[in-house]
Amino acid sequence: MIHRILQVSLVLALFAMPAVAQDAGQGEQVYVASFKIGYADLGDWITSYQEHDVSVLQGLQESGLIVGWNVWQHNTGGEYNWRFAVRTDNWAAFAKFWQEYLGQTAELAGVGSQRIGRMIQAHYDEIWDITEVNVPEGLTASYLYDARFQIAFPDVDAWNEMWAEHAAPVLNQAMKDGLLGGWVTEGHNTGGRYNWKVLYLFEEWDDIDDVLGRLLGALTSDPEVWNHMGSLIAAHDDVIWEAVPDPDGM
Repeated sequence: MIHRILQVSLVLALFAMPAVAQDAGQGEQVYVASFKIGYADLGDWITSYQEHDVSVLQGLQESGLIVGWNVWQHNTGGEYNWRFAVRTDNWAAFAKFWQEYLGQTAELAGVGSQRIGRMIQAHYDEIWDITEVNVPEGLTASYLYDARFQIAFPDVDAWNEMWAEHAAPVLNQAMKDGLLGGWVTEGHNTGGRYNWKVLYLFEEWDDIDDVLGRLLGALTSDPEVWNHMGSLIAAHDDVIWEAVPDPDGM
């Protein structure tokens, strides 16, 4: 399906780095816009996205204004059912991006842009700094597991150290075993109560429980580690997103 191909290519565009863990460069941010779309309108929303948004976004990426983008639809958790993320390596580009993107898509949609806008029942924005990317080339992903945490800012360094020592090796091994497609960590920049997140990319649904079971098992096997990390978490939230199908497959 053409949109399945687009979905895979956009995952790679947004997280285009080798499988070996790398720290993100300065200024790399992801703008995440979450929407609540009426479920009766979701098919039309996706059709409009394919007909109007994709070509505009491709042009903005080719011009260098953005590094990449992707979209996901709701599977489990949270109140929003459409996730749109756009990445740039220049903070100032966000303002110009939204001006160009909204203007061009409205022009393409014409009179229909008013109806598209009325499909939005709620909307929420966040900006995250990319801190580490572990995504191999050629990745396909059907599910995006978004785990967000609120950590006291003075404790973030300690949290990152414990994550690198005790969690990262488990996730890297899961990638080697073919259970986890890739993972990304991000830190708070603007918006929302959460200030640290990890994104897991999966191809198979059943692998989600397997990988998280491994991770939880490794962390709980050392009570001192488990208690310390747990004490740093003030709040936590999970949302699972899935790849967007073709409208004909709705």
